Amino acid sequence: MSEETSAYRPRCKNLYCKSMMVYGEAFESDPEYQMGATEFMCLCTSKGQGPDGDGVSLEECSNAERPCFQEF
Repeated sequence: MSEETSAYRPRCKNLYCKSMMVYGEAFESDPEYQMGATEFMCLCTSKGQGPDGDGVSLEECSNAERPCFQEF
């Protein structure tokens, strides 16, 4: 199994940030992207809070147990 395949982590398709709009799936290569400091938003609510009332982040929106989770 390649390193890239084993590093795959599902995330919600409704998660986005400015870096994703510019760099797409390579958003982590954006020079302005900083893990933990990037402001993510939910496409369903247009806020930093998901439809389930919980926060929005790469970590939180990778939790498949959230009721609003839709795998990307």
